[in-house]
Amino acid sequence: MPIREPAASRWTLVTTAAYVWAAVGIFLIVRALLYYPEAHQTNGVLTLVIAVSGLLLGLLKGIFVFARLARKNVERIRQISPHKEKICIFAFQAWESYLIVLIMITAGILLRISPLPRLYLVGIYLLIGVGLLIGAGAYLKARN
Repeated sequence: MPIREPAASRWTLVTTAAYVWAAVGIFLIVRALLYYPEAHQTNGVLTLVIAVSGLLLGLLKGIFVFARLARKNVERIRQISPHKEKICIFAFQAWESYLIVLIMITAGILLRISPLPRLYLVGIYLLIGVGLLIGAGAYLKARN
C-alpha cells in the first residue's frame, strides 16, 4: 500500500497558517508584557519609549512585510496542484520558510538567554508579535 501524504483543503491550510502566526504573535506579546514590569522598574521612561517604538514598528512591519508575505503565501497555496482538492498539510509555508522559522526560533532562544537587558527584549518582542498578529489577520482576510 503506497504511503499517502497528509492532506488538507486550501482553506484549512490558510486558516492554520493564520492561527500559527497569531499564536506566536500572542506568545511574544505576552512575553514582552511579562518582561515589562522588571524593565520599567530599572528604567521607566526608556522602557516606555522602547515599548511604544516596538508597537509602532510592529504595526509598520505587519502592514508592509508580514501582511504582504501572508498574501503571497495564500496565492502560492491557491496555485499548488490546482487539479487536487486537498494538498499536503506542510504546504501552508513554503519549504524555504521552514529554515527561516528554525532560524527565528533559535534567535529567540538566544535572545532570551543573552545578557541583553529585558527592556530591549520588550521592544523586540512587541515589534515581532504585533507584526505577526497583523500578518495573521491578512491570512484570515485573504482566505475567502
